[in-house]
Amino acid sequence: MKNNPQPSEYNERRIQHAEAMNQAVSTSEEQLLLDYLIDNGFAWEEAIKLVHMREHIYSNGEIRQRMADDAHMQFARWLYEQGECNEN
Repeated sequence: MKNNPQPSEYNERRIQHAEAMNQAVSTSEEQLLLDYLIDNGFAWEEAIKLVHMREHIYSNGEIRQRMADDAHMQFARWLYEQGECNEN
């Protein structure tokens, strides 16, 4: 039987991971994201807003906690981790 982490431990790890990912975004990565969004039909202003939102979504503790507690988000993460869905 696996030793599964408690929900609070799981949430804290998710929050720490999200914060680390947010800090890892570089200017060149932001440009790649902008290019990708524009290539997929977003207007320049929309792409800027999405990149900005991505950068700042985890700066609010309440939002971090809501996302960590959201069963739909947990299921989507699980699907991604299992290779059942990808970014495409």
